[in-house]
Amino acid sequence: MTAPHSPRYDRAGETVGREFSVTMPEQPAFHEHLLDASDVCNSCHRVIRVERQDPTRGGITREYETHHERHRDHTVVDYGPAKTVGEQQGTFCDRCGTESPWDRYWDDHRTTVHEVATALGWLDDVDEPAVTPCQEREVSMAKFRELVQNTIRTLEHKGVTLDRQTLAREALRRRRDGEHVDDCLGEATEAAIRRAITRSGADQTDARREVPA
Repeated sequence: MTAPHSPRYDRAGETVGREFSVTMPEQPAFHEHLLDASDVCNSCHRVIRVERQDPTRGGITREYETHHERHRDHTVVDYGPAKTVGEQQGTFCDRCGTESPWDRYWDDHRTTVHEVATALGWLDDVDEPAVTPCQEREVSMAKFRELVQNTIRTLEHKGVTLDRQTLAREALRRRRDGEHVDDCLGEATEAAIRRAITRSGADQTDARREVPA
């Protein structure tokens, strides 16, 4: 509904920011399945678009066409501010009120990371993300725990094998140390995946030991 470099608004007409992470190579799973995914809301980390396969007409063999549509339990079709009347209708996250998957209503203030990204010119071609702390948009510990839970659900929904306790424990530990939300969840996701792989390998070893000769 809006151009890439125009201001972003939620259903209530409030401006929303965009977060930009510079740690993608070290956190591939979190970036691929959540942060950079077009089917996940960046504000609450819930799935907002689902993939559908419909049979196509014609041809001898049955073929299917894949497309995405809104998640009916997590989104709502509503009206919001726009340049023209025809652009006012959109699909919004029913919990956050944001339209684009990459919009965020909360602001987790970056300091060093944002300065580095700016110095390297990584933000030259994008809208300037909000970096001034705003009390109304700060991420409380209760909000962070909700993000942790939604992150786990979304990753598992996408078929990622992980250890839930490891992800939650590591994310909360890093958050208490003052790390950015994305870094907390990204590093915790990698730790949870590694833990799941280790446990799976140990279980297979134990199973082989139990097989009688």
